[in-house]
Amino acid sequence: MGLKHDPDKCKKLIEDNIDIEFFRAIFDPVRSELLIFLSGNGEMTIGEIAEYFPQNRSVISRHLDFMNRFNIVQRRKEGREVYYKANKKFIVDSFEETANNMKALMNLM
Repeated sequence: MGLKHDPDKCKKLIEDNIDIEFFRAIFDPVRSELLIFLSGNGEMTIGEIAEYFPQNRSVISRHLDFMNRFNIVQRRKEGREVYYKANKKFIVDSFEETANNMKALMNLM
């Protein structure tokens, strides 16, 4: 019995409709903990955030910068301090869009 759908074509459909890198950014263990922490505690500086994590400030900073590239967190600078907060609406909208895309893809496949 042959395959009903071409696996390469299905993979391409998923890659074109699902932001896999966004989810990799969120579901890294440290980044997901940072996101949960910021979602519950609001806007904070790297120093304030680092007080609650075993990683040092530079590791926390790298994770936050990475998440900022994907718009998962928002960053603003005030004087010498950099503040971060979870970009809640964008995250929820991204999950909803992904769920809708997956529903459509599952009906296509």
